[in-house]
Amino acid sequence: MRDESHSPNSLRILSQSDCGYIGQCNCCDHFNFAFGNILFIFSEDGLRGFQSVLYEEFHFHKLEEPLPNGKNYMLPSPIPNFMISFNNEEIEQVKRLFQEALIVLEVDKIFSYKK
Repeated sequence: MRDESHSPNSLRILSQSDCGYIGQCNCCDHFNFAFGNILFIFSEDGLRGFQSVLYEEFHFHKLEEPLPNGKNYMLPSPIPNFMISFNNEEIEQVKRLFQEALIVLEVDKIFSYKK
């Protein structure tokens, strides 16, 4: 189920790390958040909403003992029985990605506001 109107070249990368990126699609203005083997596609409101979840620590469940893969935080999703696991370093990387991307969007708004 591939949409041929979208291609990897249509993404404007707003923020990037070794494990992922946040990019804005030039075709539809949606945002891709890729980290490890997950990919979320957000509207701008969804992008900002997910960032707020990252900073509200009550959403994360800290495990007393890490999972076998070393992950010690779980983030529930709206999908039943589907959770995303992170370690401390990954959470900080994801927060940085979102901070950088949202700063770029704010700068865009400042420069587009001038007329």
